[in-house]
Order: sequence, then C-alpha cells, then structure tokens
Amino acid sequence: MTTLLLGANGQLGRHLRAEIAGMATCARSQADHALDLSDIETASRLLDRIQPEVIVNAAAWTAVDDAEDHEDQAFRLNHDLPAALAEWCRRHEALLVHYSTDYVFSGQPGRPWREDDPVAPESAYGRSKLAGEQAIAASACRALVLRTAWVYSALPGNFVSAILKRAGEGQDLKVVADQTGSPTWAGTLARATKALLGQADQIERPQLMHVTGQGAVSWHQLACLAVQMAAERGIIERAVEVEPIGSDQWPQKARRPAWSVLDGGRFEHFTGKRLPDWDAALAECLEQWSEAQC
Repeated sequence: MTTLLLGANGQLGRHLRAEIAGMATCARSQADHALDLSDIETASRLLDRIQPEVIVNAAAWTAVDDAEDHEDQAFRLNHDLPAALAEWCRRHEALLVHYSTDYVFSGQPGRPWREDDPVAPESAYGRSKLAGEQAIAASACRALVLRTAWVYSALPGNFVSAILKRAGEGQDLKVVADQTGSPTWAGTLARATKALLGQADQIERPQLMHVTGQGAVSWHQLACLAVQMAAERGIIERAVEVEPIGSDQWPQKARRPAWSVLDGGRFEHFTGKRLPDWDAALAECLEQWSEAQC
C-alpha cells in the first residue's frame, strides 16, 4: 500500500514517520518530495505521479493568532488543500487521513464534546479548519477526519516545550487557568493514526473522530505537572513557580475555546483501543525527552 505523508517535518509529521514505516514523505525540504503545499496545482500533479493509495495530511496552517491577519493564507492550507486532496481521493478511490481541531467548538456543554455536537468556531483558524472538514465531508471520499486538541511534543512551537524552555532558564511562569482541555502528545495521535490505518478497508465514506489524551485539565494544571515531572527527570534543574492567571491577563488576537475537552469514545469503539489518559502520555513523552526529542 503506497502511503504519502504531507507535512512530514512538523511535530505530528515527525511522530508519524517514527510510528508508521514505509511512507513516502512530502515537505518543503528534507523529504522524499520537496514541495510548498500551498501550491495546490503542483501538489495535485505530484499525486498523479505517485498514485498513493493513502494520503496522510499532517500539513496545516497552525499559527492561530496570525490567522486573524492572514485568513486567506490559513484557508489555503486548511480548506483549499484538503478539499483538493479529498477530490483526488474520491476520483482514485484512495483514503485520506486529515487532522482537525477543538477550535471548531465554543461554549461549555458540561461534558466532553462529541463528534455530532454543533460547531461554532470563534477564530479565523477555527473557521478555516471547519471549512476543511466540511469540504472533505461534501466530497464523499473515503476519509478519516481526526479532531484533536492541545498537541505537544519536545519539538519547538508548542505549549509544553515552550514552558519547559522558560522553566529551564529559571523563569517563573504565568499560565491561564480558566481554559480547560485534553492535552494530546503527538505520539498518541501518531499511534492512533496507525491503529486506524490498520482498519482502512472499513472506511467507505468520510468519518469524523476525536483523538486526544483523555481527561480534562487547565493550561495551568498542565504546566504545573509538566514542570514537576521535568524537574524529577532532570530535564530542568528545578521546578519554578507557576502562577495561575485569567485569559484576560494574557490577551491574544484569536479567541480560544474555554472548554476543549473531546470525547474519544467513537475512536475507541471503532478500533477497540483505549486512548491514554493525558497525564500518562505526558509522563511517557518526558521519559523520552532527552534521547528521542519526543
């Protein structure tokens, strides 16, 4: 089975490469196929040449605040690209795996969000990702759309690596305590993808699933535990103070969901595999931090 991974050098892409052997890779550089994926016409010609049976699309515009000022560019990667991939997969009976986000939701239902709950994105990023979901659904191709949340790894550019860098420099931290979600190690998401690909023959139409670390925690609670665990493992010299603050004390251009907890029951029912609790996944990531840059 020929599988093509798009966005192969991002934090999710690098975990997918480690977890799933034999994929052809595509990224701006240092991949089997070097390509700027915002050039959708060239990307389509690449697909025609390779003829993949599975496309795993880990490419996305992920700069949430920048999307407020560059919504057209965010839509190019988060809607136009997946729409084109879905149409190609429909015509060639290939399978598309695509990743979406908790940012499609707003409000607090009093329980984890389920796949069929109403969506109401409050940011340009959330709107662009929802548009991508809807384009894939409308295509009727064979597809898995995996919504996830609060993805982190040891690579730069995510919450956990950022706070541990600052803590490692001895800086005390101020972290938002009034937003609650389901932190997801990129390794968890990669393993879940591998499990789903093992049942690819059962996917006959677009299917939407939530894949996250299980449980609910605030950004502040996540930061406290990450700092504590990192100090215990010698990743940082000592634990620093982590002060809770409100969202209004950390102004950002894009509005974030106050409740980002996702229900993983559909994935678990489909695969027969349990998603890990968020704190167990964090511990596993930190155990590998120095050696593997998880």
